[in-house]
Amino acid sequence: MNFRKTFFLLGVIILSTGTGLSQQVTELTLKSAIQNALKNNVTIIKLQNSIDAQNFNIKAKYGSLLPSLNLSGGWTRTNQVLTGNALSQYLGQAGTGTNLDIGNQSLSQTNNNYNLGLSADLTIFNGFVNYSSVTAARLTEQNLMLQLEQAKQDLILKVINDYITVLSNQQIVKINSASLEDSRAQLDMIKQFVEVGNKTLSDVYKQDAIVAQNELAVEQSKNNVDKSIEDLVFDISLPQDKTYSVSPAGFNPDLQLADLQKYVDQNSNVDQLIQNGLNNRYDYKSSLKNLDILQTNIDIARNSEIYPTISGFSSYNLSGINIGSMSNTKVFTLGINLTYPIFEGFQLDNVRQQAEVTYRSANEDVSQLERQIDVNIKKAILDLKSLVKQVEITERGIKSSEQDKLMAEESYRVGLVTLLDVQTATTTYNNALITKSNLIFNFQFSQKQLEYFQGLIKY
Repeated sequence: MNFRKTFFLLGVIILSTGTGLSQQVTELTLKSAIQNALKNNVTIIKLQNSIDAQNFNIKAKYGSLLPSLNLSGGWTRTNQVLTGNALSQYLGQAGTGTNLDIGNQSLSQTNNNYNLGLSADLTIFNGFVNYSSVTAARLTEQNLMLQLEQAKQDLILKVINDYITVLSNQQIVKINSASLEDSRAQLDMIKQFVEVGNKTLSDVYKQDAIVAQNELAVEQSKNNVDKSIEDLVFDISLPQDKTYSVSPAGFNPDLQLADLQKYVDQNSNVDQLIQNGLNNRYDYKSSLKNLDILQTNIDIARNSEIYPTISGFSSYNLSGINIGSMSNTKVFTLGINLTYPIFEGFQLDNVRQQAEVTYRSANEDVSQLERQIDVNIKKAILDLKSLVKQVEITERGIKSSEQDKLMAEESYRVGLVTLLDVQTATTTYNNALITKSNLIFNFQFSQKQLEYFQGLIKY
């Protein structure tokens, strides 16, 4: 019996330990979230692979500047059978007579041939197309690296948005929980009033319904927190079978109005902010680098159309009827080829024209991006200014609704208002707190967004 009890207690301990381990919570900071996202994001990984592939392409382009060298070798065996007239002619040519009656006789000859050769080719001049191809390949690599940096900034902004959403939802849980505790305290007070005969039992039921509504609001807000954490975990590519929490470090839910206004004042020089964007934005740098690539393509197409191609070649061959006699026959060849495109069915001209059209389109894209940077920064500043004003208005509303709530509760105690008036005042106050909290977090995200539009968001 004691033996069974021992095993039972051991099993309980093991299960309890396992449960504790399965519920272990991993805390995420903004820095760790961004690091995981940059490490595991599929788009980032693909761009890094593209850069690696482009490195091999650059190596191949450099190889076009060097001579190509080929070693070849072979063996052939030829078996020739001559009969009838063919044999007569062969014998006649060999000087053995032409009037021989050979009947059904035949002659069989077998010849072996062994050969070994070394050949080299080199493009001496082709209008510098081979050099321009190297330049285009290197520019493409640089462009891919700029695209990689821009993709990182895009991902960082998305992670920040997810992170702030979690913190905002957590703050709403705190506000709703405080409102729930307040309604429960109100319920206990009403029960005391009922005991002394100052309130009716219906007030207890009404207040209990209010408590239930607040419990529902807390539960819904907690669910929103859980879902926003799942979104964050998905975007930063972490295992979704674990439990995570989010550290509030780095974001202040209680920013003062003066702090908000100070930030707006410090970033009031719109022209400077726009210039920052043009200087630092990786997507803008990438669009300029793309123009360089397209201009190089135009140069390649134009030079291919104008200049001839001069190439040199050489070869050294050995041959013989067997391997030992191969050195008896040696052939060395050296030469130069020149080709010039007189008429190619307009193919070369079409390539050049297509390259020029592509360049003009890309140039328009650059101008459009400049305008987009301009308007994005101006709109971000307008959003920040508006959020400051909204926070100011909301704070005034909070002060007013807080006084209304206190007055309604006091008036209810002395029987001047109904419980519905208290509920209305409490709801208004709670909503005002949530509104301000959302505005504060929206302002902090808008700060990061303004940094992103300037190309300054880095972690």
